Amino acid sequence: MSIIGSGKLQYASAAAADNLDELVALARMITYARAVAKDLKLELGAQSLDLALTAVTRELRRATDTDLPGLEPLPTDVNIELH
Repeated sequence: MSIIGSGKLQYASAAAADNLDELVALARMITYARAVAKDLKLELGAQSLDLALTAVTRELRRATDTDLPGLEPLPTDVNIELH
């Protein structure tokens, strides 16, 4: 592999790691907001955040191709289609 090709590979790997870090941070923020919404008894807000967390969790699973510890299982009755 050439030096140029190696640099592109390292950049792609770093970008993938950054994307994964951003998805994890987003999942944490949504989880916190959902807990606050539940504490304040904001049912619609909590449901909306559940859907958002499901979408982010799905992307995390897709990005890692593994089951990450601490992620809740996807609800079977919720169908979120990516457009």
